[in-house]
Amino acid sequence: MLNLPFKRLRFLATGIACAGFGMATIGSSTASAESWTDLRGTRTIEARMIGMWGDNVMLELQNGNRVSVNMNALRSESRIQAQQLSRELKRTRGERVAELQGQAIEAAAPAPTPIPVPPPAPAYVLPTADTTVDAWLKQIESSVRDGHVRAIYDALPPSYRADVNEIVKTAAEKMDAETWQSTVGTLHQLGDLIVTKQRWFLSSPRIKNLPPSEFDTVNEEVMTLAGALRMGLAPDVTSLNQLRSKPFDQWLSTFDKASSSYIAQLFNDVGGLSSRTVTVDSTKDDTAIVSIDQGGKKSRVTFTKVEGYWVPKSLADNWTTSVASLKQSVADEPAATLLSAVMPFTSSLASMTGPMATASTADQYHFAMESIFTSTQTLESGLTWIGGMLGKKLSMTGSSPYGNNGYSNSYEEEMMMNDYDPEDMARQRAEMEGGR
Repeated sequence: MLNLPFKRLRFLATGIACAGFGMATIGSSTASAESWTDLRGTRTIEARMIGMWGDNVMLELQNGNRVSVNMNALRSESRIQAQQLSRELKRTRGERVAELQGQAIEAAAPAPTPIPVPPPAPAYVLPTADTTVDAWLKQIESSVRDGHVRAIYDALPPSYRADVNEIVKTAAEKMDAETWQSTVGTLHQLGDLIVTKQRWFLSSPRIKNLPPSEFDTVNEEVMTLAGALRMGLAPDVTSLNQLRSKPFDQWLSTFDKASSSYIAQLFNDVGGLSSRTVTVDSTKDDTAIVSIDQGGKKSRVTFTKVEGYWVPKSLADNWTTSVASLKQSVADEPAATLLSAVMPFTSSLASMTGPMATASTADQYHFAMESIFTSTQTLESGLTWIGGMLGKKLSMTGSSPYGNNGYSNSYEEEMMMNDYDPEDMARQRAEMEGGR
């Protein structure tokens, strides 16, 4: 005889063809109802098994009611089915528990897995020699905007590049390895600590309470810059031994491959060179006068062609003297002070990144971050440096050493936006136009 619960099922099952699809457990896939037959084989109902406790099978009917049926009241086929479904329910519940545990662990992790990375930068194209000045400017701008800052070096005349190689090699051979590592390594560590613990970084009260626009800057641009430091200044990229043993252009190629995607993303985030317009006013032989408007800041530059490559005339006129002076400076400078310009900042930074590196919780990390924000001088230096990298004014005092409405264009300042005396410019242009 069926026990009392199964007798109730006999009446409830009248007219039920099958139970609707339902969840076997929270979040698991849907399953249709099963057929359950009593011990004598005279009654069969459709219900969905939701579990087994001891010798009782828990079934859910179409109307949502749940009943318990003793295994001994079921036909052998139904008992076997109950055992099989019980094992399957345990498996799916175990998988779901593991999934939820994994999600909880991932949500509590200091950074997502995998760490987000920007899309690859467009393929690099070497600057072409013996082209027009406007084409030359466009190809450099395009490469730099695509993240390939090596284009600035590759756009130099071959003899200029040889001079740069020699200066870098001389400095690298003289450089104190410990000083190099403590300086470059600290910047790399800063980038690594921000990227690999980015959830902690962004959840800091100092960062989280920023105005939306400034928070977006940190979340996008500063995070991308941190990625560039982490990848571009990685030990295998910035090894002093590589700088000593490889030509500078080969080392620069390695750096470019490691950092170009991040630099391209930075230009995409901050707008880069998109607001610049270039107009060629006049050309004659190997000389050209170019007007450049960068966000309302206008300048005119005279370019001259050297070994097939266009360079600002002021750079060409002073190149030999500048190179000789720089070589002498490297020769005279003590090895330990070759990086003296950045050592105060990186030394202060190192004392702060140490606690950030050892932090094992978000609260510890936030506390370590406070030392950066409470050190006004270090923070101001850091913001100025980061602002220079981003081409933006980031300052606690509101001042900017760059001007230009808070935007820095050091590349243009050095290569394409040098100001000239107006009378001298007019005279040069008149001479060029008169000689046509």
